[in-house]
Amino acid sequence: MLKEILTGVTVNVAVTLIHLAATLLLIVLFPYFERVIRNNHTAHLVISLVVVNFILLNAHVVEVGIWAAVYLHLGLVEQAEDAFYSAFVNYTTLGYGDVVHTTPARLMSPMTAGSGIMMFGWSTALLIYVLQLHLPRLRRRDGER
Repeated sequence: MLKEILTGVTVNVAVTLIHLAATLLLIVLFPYFERVIRNNHTAHLVISLVVVNFILLNAHVVEVGIWAAVYLHLGLVEQAEDAFYSAFVNYTTLGYGDVVHTTPARLMSPMTAGSGIMMFGWSTALLIYVLQLHLPRLRRRDGER
């Protein structure tokens, strides 16, 4: 059990670092969007949300891939496609129940789900932050009419 917990915590740290890298990439990109799209606040909001969503979605896919690699390494599944599917089902907390891990590794599923919950919460917070940055600009523009 301790080995599973340590593995889960280690993978969760790796997943967190992936999400941190995606967040830092967004921080680097945002000033660029400010310079390119100065006066059209609606376009800036739309492009910002699409870019944020795209980058974060790709981060989630990479994170699921890390979990899938662990599933393969631990022998929880035999094929890479099954590992990715199983990791994705757990990461998103869908829990279809069609994949049940053996007793020695059954903590990997809830560890994966906990990781996914945290990363989706982080992604949601970033999307809300982008909206909060843009809404005052849009309100001022609408009030100027």
